[in-house]
Amino acid sequence: MASFCPECGGELKFDAISKNFICKSCGLFASREKFDELRDKKESEANDRRKLLHDDYLDWWQTSKKNKQKQ
Repeated sequence: MASFCPECGGELKFDAISKNFICKSCGLFASREKFDELRDKKESEANDRRKLLHDDYLDWWQTSKKNKQKQ
């Protein structure tokens, strides 16, 4: 199973001794729970950005043609 770092996208390696994951690129060192938390946070931020872009487009689409030409 290939896992990727939620911070930089680098490859993760599992350290059996400390039972933590280590990123080969940025050196991030954390437990499985912490990586899951970071990954969820990153996904949530991406969803928020998509929603914001969608809302901006929807606002633009719903404005009148006259207002669109002003922008």
